[in-house]
Amino acid sequence: MLDSSVQRENFLQFATQYYRSGLPLFLSDFQLLKYQVIEALKDSRHSTCTDNSHLAPHPVTNQHAVQLVKDDRYPHESHPLAHLVPITKGIFESAMLLLPPNSIDKTTQFPEAVKSAFSNFVCTYFGRESYMAVSIPNEVVARIQKAVELSNVPLSVLDCAKDEVLFLLCTDVFAGYRKRLEAQCCSTVS
Repeated sequence: MLDSSVQRENFLQFATQYYRSGLPLFLSDFQLLKYQVIEALKDSRHSTCTDNSHLAPHPVTNQHAVQLVKDDRYPHESHPLAHLVPITKGIFESAMLLLPPNSIDKTTQFPEAVKSAFSNFVCTYFGRESYMAVSIPNEVVARIQKAVELSNVPLSVLDCAKDEVLFLLCTDVFAGYRKRLEAQCCSTVS
């Protein structure tokens, strides 16, 4: 279901409408951050190939920058990378799929060009005072916060949190979604 854009959108709209859940917003912002990271890594690979490594990194500037989604639409669906990296893939795994072999590994850090977007994402979804904080295990949040504190932020640092959010959506919200679908089917049959 999560691989089909129509079914996924219906499910995420249900989660937003009936559960007042921030989980779909987390996934949407995660996708946008993922795209921005991949674009920044591609840009940095081009820079190193042409030996512009002495230049300061430039922020990725396009219409798909990470931002909080304020409405029921999911802008990540229209991004050029949307058909290449499904919502179920993490940032590291997606980068491995799209970048040249051996260009990144488990130790590859978030690019400087997206550190601000990463910081906003972490503050929004893992900040103690944030009303948008996702309810995932403390050990996952602690790992992310420790990575930030130590300035050791590998591409995979958010992937476990994304998995937890998908798990919550699939176990908690999906049951309600299925019941509503079944009720709709039964009412149209009657």
